[in-house]
Amino acid sequence: MKERTGKKRNLKYIFAAAFIMIMAMGTIALTGCGDSGGGETVASEPEPIINPITGVEVESEDALPARPVQVSIPNDTYGAVPQSNITQADIIYEFPVEGELTRLQAIYYGDIPDKFGPIRSVRYYFVDVATEYKACHIGYGWGKNARSYMNSNNVHHVNGMQQTELFYRVSDKAAPNNAYTNWEDVKAFGEKHDWFTEKQVIEPWTFRTEKWEKEQKEAKAEAQKVIDEKSGSTDEEDVKAVEKAEALLAEPEKATSLTVKALGCNSTCKWDPEKGKYLRYWYGEPYVDKETGEQLEFDNILVQKVHSDIMVDEETGLSDHKGRLTIDMFAGGEGLLFTQGEVIEGTWSRDGVDSRTIFKDKAGNEFAFTPGKTWVYVLDQDKDFSYENDAADEETGDTEETEE
Repeated sequence: MKERTGKKRNLKYIFAAAFIMIMAMGTIALTGCGDSGGGETVASEPEPIINPITGVEVESEDALPARPVQVSIPNDTYGAVPQSNITQADIIYEFPVEGELTRLQAIYYGDIPDKFGPIRSVRYYFVDVATEYKACHIGYGWGKNARSYMNSNNVHHVNGMQQTELFYRVSDKAAPNNAYTNWEDVKAFGEKHDWFTEKQVIEPWTFRTEKWEKEQKEAKAEAQKVIDEKSGSTDEEDVKAVEKAEALLAEPEKATSLTVKALGCNSTCKWDPEKGKYLRYWYGEPYVDKETGEQLEFDNILVQKVHSDIMVDEETGLSDHKGRLTIDMFAGGEGLLFTQGEVIEGTWSRDGVDSRTIFKDKAGNEFAFTPGKTWVYVLDQDKDFSYENDAADEETGDTEETEE
């Protein structure tokens, strides 16, 4: 008995010593990375948590829900404007719909308001935005093919035509632009169906951070080196390399305002250098939030050019009687980014339903957004789009204008 007890004690001491050694080695491994060379250890700074849609740092992971919320909001002149709580959206898409009207898809992630509205029906191409951001969708009604496309892509959604109990009508707006819902009701419904159980990974945009600035400086130095070494060459690869380097070094064009016009919409975004924001106007008047009266302002204006056609009934071969549109959100095309009073021209492309739309400049680099909120104009061929440099008026008395 004594011998067995002694063995147990010895084993106990051996295990204790081994545990102490392991803990000590772990401490060395953890602190060794921060050793300044003088024997002192420096604790490494934790990586900041960034909202992938805005590029803005948030306090903690808990500040961002498991997935964003996307809301279908009318944007017409017969009672839709002004809308509620759209100043809180991280990014807003303005899509063409029938009759040359537009409809918004407001995406909330960093700051979700207590209520959304007014809410209107879904067009099937709105679903392509929801899959891109892994968002749950809120709408009231369905355009042709929208419901089946939503379901086939497994997009979580609530709709006033199905979950009527989650919606209500306000008295200070006329139908159909008066349907609203509350975030707490949508959240409770989503939690019941496990929408917010698993944290979604959203591919971030490229943002103009200190790291990006440093990389740009290094890339421009390399580009100048390529030009210096290869500008006299007639070799095809060298010529292409020089062209790419020149595109990288080219100064961005100044553009302080842009305007979009059609039968059912007329909006302008103007760069305010004092605020460092683009202020949005609607038919010449400030475009404001119904709840706060504040004018909407953005750090970036993104233009995504698409082609639309009127839907054709597969059985009859006739055009849709309401003029509803079909838009391919994967076809690629021209893209422009307005940020910090400048315009960057380029292209957009998208590989698949679950991938992010990629915008690149003429040098082949992704558009770099100023951290903050973004307005996206999805423009078809029916929209009259132009931008100009109003600052040129003050300097020369002339205004540079480009028709798109």
